[in-house]
Amino acid sequence: MKLVVPYVGRIQPVDARLVRLAEFLGIDCVELPLERQSSNLAESLLRAIPQGPVCLVVNPGVLRDWLPSDALLKELAEALSRTSLKLLVHALDSDEISARLVATLSAGRIESVQPVGSGDVAYRFARDSADVCERFADLSFGPANGANDRVLAVRAGEASVRVLAVCGEQPFLASTKLGQAEIFFLASRDVLDIDTAVGEAPLTDYFSRFVPHTMVLRHVFGAESWRPSSQRAAVIIDDPLLRRRYGHMHYDTLHRLVKQHNFHATIAFIPHNFRRSAPSIVKLFLENPKHLSICFHGNDHTGAELAAKDSALLNTMMQIAGNRMQTHHAKTGLSCDRVMVFPQGNFSVEAMGVLKAHNFEACVNTSGQPTGQPVALTLRELAQPALLRYANFPLFLRSKIPQTQRHNIAFNLFFGRPVLIVAHHDAFERPQELAEVVDRINEVAPGIVWNNLSGVVRNSFLERYSPDGIRRIRAFSGVVQAANSGTARQAITMEWPNDESMPAGKEILQDLVPIPSESNADCVRIAVTLDPGAGSVFSMLQSNPYPMLEGLGFRRQAKAFVRRRLSEVRDNYLSQNPRVLAVAKALQRPLSA
Repeated sequence: MKLVVPYVGRIQPVDARLVRLAEFLGIDCVELPLERQSSNLAESLLRAIPQGPVCLVVNPGVLRDWLPSDALLKELAEALSRTSLKLLVHALDSDEISARLVATLSAGRIESVQPVGSGDVAYRFARDSADVCERFADLSFGPANGANDRVLAVRAGEASVRVLAVCGEQPFLASTKLGQAEIFFLASRDVLDIDTAVGEAPLTDYFSRFVPHTMVLRHVFGAESWRPSSQRAAVIIDDPLLRRRYGHMHYDTLHRLVKQHNFHATIAFIPHNFRRSAPSIVKLFLENPKHLSICFHGNDHTGAELAAKDSALLNTMMQIAGNRMQTHHAKTGLSCDRVMVFPQGNFSVEAMGVLKAHNFEACVNTSGQPTGQPVALTLRELAQPALLRYANFPLFLRSKIPQTQRHNIAFNLFFGRPVLIVAHHDAFERPQELAEVVDRINEVAPGIVWNNLSGVVRNSFLERYSPDGIRRIRAFSGVVQAANSGTARQAITMEWPNDESMPAGKEILQDLVPIPSESNADCVRIAVTLDPGAGSVFSMLQSNPYPMLEGLGFRRQAKAFVRRRLSEVRDNYLSQNPRVLAVAKALQRPLSA
């Protein structure tokens, strides 16, 4: 299937941005020049459209330049009604040409395009719109973007117009039939460029210039467009030892909570504490792998240890952290997911390369910005499962409880980003707030899979099917878990982003067995076939080119020991007395340097 974008003279900027969005979604686009002529305009357009399934983009500005009269516009509508085309009518404004266009293409069912009403106007998606709007169905949030958004004036009592979303009380996104053609009307004036830097701006700032267009395109193009493989979630609790109590958190309370509210809690475990786990708590984890797990949380958790820029120092720290967790596993039988949660949210670009060289599967952080290096993330980066800006090593973003609202959850899942929640022991002062956000996630996505972090990142990839039936997988984690749920053998191509700064030593394994691969400047690719019902784990391994120090030195180790014990005193005893806690933090601050 192809997206056909007509233009007169040169493609309009808003259409060019729509093309870039479509290409980002894996959609094949054709830019179609229109010749100005006095007759047979509609027939000439239909003859020029490529054979096969097509979605035609209709921009009122293009038609204004191409069709000199209303009679020719009606002629075009009549010609389109005899086709089985899909149409996306966008770039609408509250002007005369937009009004004539929507009225003609809807056979008068939509009478005009109007400005959004004044006041606090919100978006609201129809309850039965999940086939188009996916997880946004039945959600309401705002405010709307009055500078960009418009609404459709639907004729009173008109039941043949399907309203998918409204702004205030009037349709913003709607569809109808014109003969055999299916038409989507999107009352957004603009399309935001996929490479626009949006940073940490609220979703409502750019939602209407980006997400509804993606909804329609993914609905129309179906499995031929990139879409998430699954929807995953986890709650990550930073710092606790595996002992009966840590600060406000009691493990029996956590256990009861995960069972009652059906979620998975991962403890971001500090490797420094590898010899200090209580057997009873380890047993609790071993008996409840569906609900409880651990992952890496730095090495000693000393200040901004993973914000260091010395690759030899970072390499040594990660070697020590890995050795500690291997010892912990040998002693307790409890596995630690090879996913790094950055202590205090601090990391450097150099740390990303070192983590990749140690074959961590991914990392997780609340911010996508390296310490001391502010960057503005783009829509392209936010609209995929993980950030790949740094050494092409996947950074999955997590959110605090107050920032995890229904529309944020829907946005994450719509683009394949797992819903990862950050918490600390003090969240258990008010455990009902954690329970509420878990319930909120389960309400927005009833079929969501709660997983340990390894399971989350391994299953957070994008996929689409090419016209020849090949399943194409775009991997983000260093390890991917793929299965064939069909009844026939399935050909798969899988690709990881390539990092030419680390050219040597890449190897791809399928279920721990090396398999052939090919690479270029952009990606490393494999081609495999899976039998019906079969699944495999695919891993991209990287050799380690970084130097190693002889050790971290006595002074650093002593500071780490003292810092960890002071932190535990703070969390276990002082956290319930704010004044004493403030003094303790002041005393601890020099140890963070």
